[in-house]
Amino acid sequence: MRKIFILTLIAVAMLLGACVEQHNRVVLDKFVPISIQDQCALKAGGDKYYTSGDIDLAFTDRYILPFQITNYISSSIVSDTGSKDAPISSAETNMYYVKWAEVKYEFHPDAGLDASLWDGKRIEVHGVVATPEGGQNVGAVDIFSEEQARDLLAHVGDIDWVAFPLIIKMKIIGEITDGTEIETNQLNFNLVPWFGESIQMGSTYYEPEGGFPDTAEKPAICAEWETIKVMCAFEEPVVNGCFTGQDAAMTNCYGGDTSWQKYIATSRCHLDPAVSDCYYPGYAAAGVVEVVFNKYKKSPTDKGYYWCCPGTEPEEPKECQESGTEE
Repeated sequence: MRKIFILTLIAVAMLLGACVEQHNRVVLDKFVPISIQDQCALKAGGDKYYTSGDIDLAFTDRYILPFQITNYISSSIVSDTGSKDAPISSAETNMYYVKWAEVKYEFHPDAGLDASLWDGKRIEVHGVVATPEGGQNVGAVDIFSEEQARDLLAHVGDIDWVAFPLIIKMKIIGEITDGTEIETNQLNFNLVPWFGESIQMGSTYYEPEGGFPDTAEKPAICAEWETIKVMCAFEEPVVNGCFTGQDAAMTNCYGGDTSWQKYIATSRCHLDPAVSDCYYPGYAAAGVVEVVFNKYKKSPTDKGYYWCCPGTEPEEPKECQESGTEE
């Protein structure tokens, strides 16, 4: 009996050894889109993938890059081997647990970026586990630090980023149940930075220099209301995407109130030089939209002002309503 038991253990060890030879068979399959069609949820196993994206640095310093892995390692489970009197079973040791996303960056030499900030880094990933025998799972990482985003913002106009995008080189590092570390293959992702290009059409209305005029027929408030009716779209805060300032998402004055948006609104204020704060408490995105339109999108000689549209269509002021039929 002892001899049979020893031979069975040798057989199990040989089987586990065969699994070890397959430890490199964890694959970083693709970068997967997060879409409104999927209720902005990460999903594994779909046929969609993407290789490029864009970030609007006027609204965000974050770019969330989702990925999918597949664990092609064979299962290590052995059941009911050995004799009837001494059956042997083993637990699964080939579950793959993601620990890190290793990210490196490549950019055009004329981009002007501070190379010391772009040497590459490891980003922690939690809760992403793939079962053996083809098990898949998805995760996502924020590929920028705030320092990197500020550096990219400072050089967003230095080169043609569409022609020479920032290249993100990523691989996944994890371990199987017994602690053996495994690295996946590397995939590249092209990223284009913008500034102020993701603002929804119809986010602002224009007030001419000197303000809206009073007329004999109607007060100035009526001209303003009519302008709002014509120019404003009253869209949702973010449309065509799941994250403000990322990929196809378009945003308006109600698309967030983050510390980054406050930084943009205050550091690039369009008002009098004595005024250093264009931040509206609770509506940082509104300050960003007005900064973009009034400092960057209109002529320097234009003394009018682009105001953020109200969140919902306003009612017609009483002063502008017709008085009705005469008696």
